[in-house]
Amino acid sequence: MSTKLFTLTSLLALTSALPSGLRSTLFERRAATTECDAGTWFYKCSNGYVGCFNYDPCSLPKLESTATTSPTVPSPTSSSSSTPTSEPPKIYEITKPRSYNIYHSEGQTNEEDKVPHVDLVKAENGTIVTSNAMIFDNVPAGAKNCRLNWRHSVGIEGDEFTVEELGQAFARPLTGFPTPPEKVSFNGLKKYQDTAAPWSQGLDFQNWPGLPAREHYGPSVPCGTQVAVEVKGSEEGVKANRVYITNTKTNGFYLSYSL
Repeated sequence: MSTKLFTLTSLLALTSALPSGLRSTLFERRAATTECDAGTWFYKCSNGYVGCFNYDPCSLPKLESTATTSPTVPSPTSSSSSTPTSEPPKIYEITKPRSYNIYHSEGQTNEEDKVPHVDLVKAENGTIVTSNAMIFDNVPAGAKNCRLNWRHSVGIEGDEFTVEELGQAFARPLTGFPTPPEKVSFNGLKKYQDTAAPWSQGLDFQNWPGLPAREHYGPSVPCGTQVAVEVKGSEEGVKANRVYITNTKTNGFYLSYSL
């Protein structure tokens, strides 16, 4: 078999093996790679994301608007230039949310954490001692596809990610957050809890402390100029559970959105 024929056969095999979310052909990727900045790659996803990204956008939820036009990619057999089209939505993020440990003891109020973090604690008797509330401020009007995500760094001072026993956690959006003279407390949050909203089941930090640096796309949350969420740990297990995560630019929870 000639080298050219072998190469073509390999490319076709690789193309057929791509995940279904990545709908661009291998030829499109090769053509578009020359148009992407260094450190980014071309994606054409079934959820509507098309363009150059430094991460895989195909795992994000489907875009609410389908008005965005996919960028034209030169055909591998054509030397014609690309047709100018509108750019795909850009993804932004907000890190270091305002964070509050919510103590479940009766009447105890809570102050904003000086070092933003999440501290989810369950006692040996199965009682949750602390949950957490996070507030992402200054979300632009018109933001779409808001999502609560998290990341884990390695070797960066101030970034902590600790799991003791069970690392399962749950999150759900709040409809608002207490403002003075309201007190931030376990009872004070009840006014802003939507009891009909389900707790997200997708937060599992069990083995994260021992993993290389990585990030994870979490549950979708309603967009607004302020996005508030509450997070609680698992009530399961015989021993005490604890999940402790500092929220920095490189570690912990962050909010992503598109414009």
